[in-house]
Amino acid sequence: MKNSQDVINYFIKTYKYKRFLEIGVRDGSIFKIDCDHKDGVDIDINSNANYKMPSDKFFEEIPEDQMYDIIFVDGEHEKSAVLRDIINSLKHLNPGGTILCHDINPPEEWYLETMYCNNAWETWAELRSTREDLEMFSLNVNMGPGIIQRGKQKLYKNKVEHTWEYLDANRKELLNVLTLDEFFKKYK
Repeated sequence: MKNSQDVINYFIKTYKYKRFLEIGVRDGSIFKIDCDHKDGVDIDINSNANYKMPSDKFFEEIPEDQMYDIIFVDGEHEKSAVLRDIINSLKHLNPGGTILCHDINPPEEWYLETMYCNNAWETWAELRSTREDLEMFSLNVNMGPGIIQRGKQKLYKNKVEHTWEYLDANRKELLNVLTLDEFFKKYK
């Protein structure tokens, strides 16, 4: 697996998912997803999204029963926006569904710049520290993705420092990183 699209397609094939939502389409990666129904949300009117609006507005406007099997969160990378996208996505996630989050596992400090990953990893740390009702893992593939499913997890108990040094030193436990071998054993 080389990128997030490979991980998404793996979940779709393995779990026979039929409905996909991508938040933050821009580059047309939605065309690389092999799913029966695909929706994309992006604020860029020139994007390949079929919903050209902010994700907050999208979630306000769609019916409560508009559900998805797999959702890819790759919109705005600021911590509070990522958190809103995840919380809103959980409300529209079918039972047994999966949320994937891009840019939560930056490999180098310069990726923390606003135009790249920003502080998206801090959202991951917050949810790993507060939400026992989720099961969260991440991969060292393409700056994440982080994988969220409903379930149960052991909370991360240490006080999180919002610095590159803290992330880099505590990455394995904080982000709950899986190797590809561990991923394939868990998600088969």
